[in-house]
Amino acid sequence: MKRKLLVISMPFRLGIGGFLRSYNVVPRLTRLLAESGYELELYIPVNAIRTFVSFLMSTKLNNMPKGREDSLDELLALAIKDVCEVQKLSKYAFAINEKLLEKNVEYNRKIILKESEWKFSLSSHILYREELRPFFIHFFEKGFAGMASHFIKNPSYAYSMHETADAITALTFLSSKETKSAVLLQSDLGKKFIHRTFSLNLFKNLSKKTKLCGILSVSPAPIMETPELFTLCKNLKILVPGVAVERELFRNVPRNKRANVVIYYGRISKEKGIFDLLRAWNIIEKKVDAYLYLAGRFEDYKTRVKFDETIKKCNLKAVKYLGYLDRNKLFKIASTASVLAYPSYRDSFSLTVLESLFMGLRVVAYEIPALSFLYQQNPNVELIPVGNFKRLALAIISNLEKPFKKDETTTKLLDEYSSWEKVAIEEYRKLSGMLNLA
Repeated sequence: MKRKLLVISMPFRLGIGGFLRSYNVVPRLTRLLAESGYELELYIPVNAIRTFVSFLMSTKLNNMPKGREDSLDELLALAIKDVCEVQKLSKYAFAINEKLLEKNVEYNRKIILKESEWKFSLSSHILYREELRPFFIHFFEKGFAGMASHFIKNPSYAYSMHETADAITALTFLSSKETKSAVLLQSDLGKKFIHRTFSLNLFKNLSKKTKLCGILSVSPAPIMETPELFTLCKNLKILVPGVAVERELFRNVPRNKRANVVIYYGRISKEKGIFDLLRAWNIIEKKVDAYLYLAGRFEDYKTRVKFDETIKKCNLKAVKYLGYLDRNKLFKIASTASVLAYPSYRDSFSLTVLESLFMGLRVVAYEIPALSFLYQQNPNVELIPVGNFKRLALAIISNLEKPFKKDETTTKLLDEYSSWEKVAIEEYRKLSGMLNLA
């Protein structure tokens, strides 16, 4: 008799690390699990679809030429299209309850349309501020998961590929005391006390309501930065590799670099060190003739205003904001630079750094656990003390003059992290061990 395994994931083809990882891993992982004789069902947390719509709106990937409701329906249809594509890629290894998915979409549609201002709800991100986000998405998911539990009946096993409040809430509500559960950490549980405490309480509730068998992590960083997890579960494992980069995207990387170009790409926020980078650039502009390109989505309107004010206040002349770029265009531009500047204060596993090495860029970044784990001994990556923007400036200047080294350490690293198939196999192997699926 087949045993039921519920997989909770957010497999959307977006420029958001966790979503993009799931989009690549879900079809491969579910195929491996199905081949082992297990019956799989995929559940999409309700907030994931809302985030999908919000992301497309904020990056202006959809021009919305029609009316408000028609435009919203188009975006929601794109979310369903991605889910169907993932199911097709898996060779239909998993099932997805179509009625439940329809209700998920309609639930999002009603709530979005209830809000008084379309632009306000999706662009300002007031409800998505870091300190409020876990609370909001927990209650948003809780309101839907109670109904969803009528469609999903007590799976023998349940696995969440995300540690977010909505994913853990769904995992708890859709499981029973007899369900063997596991979670993948793609990030820590938050730096701020309230955020962290709330997220930990969700994990505690999960361990009470289910049989929490293990926790996986894409790198040591989420576990190192959330040691309280050891009190809830003794079985914690690191995935190596935990992520991958599509090597084919960099087949035609130009050999001729612009020696005086530095790039930053990713989410543009204080947490990612963007204002440290601008302070460092204020020093750099006075010493060398170089240009700084930035690409990505601003965290919120307040960050954009402060960004513009800082450039004006410091009278920075060689800083260019490129906007949000699709991946192909982004890599075409980024691959011509010489150095990636990445002064992030927080990361679980930086795809940006890994992608930059594939493109032959030298990297200057803050010495945070996620980067120390992989790049401490890499000759193409210089890690400096967190928050020291003066050292950041000097390191960027010195790296502009250094060539990229195709050494054995870098070659092995890029080979190890160049296949999503390898990632899925590693995840399957360790998840099987945790849940005794083999």
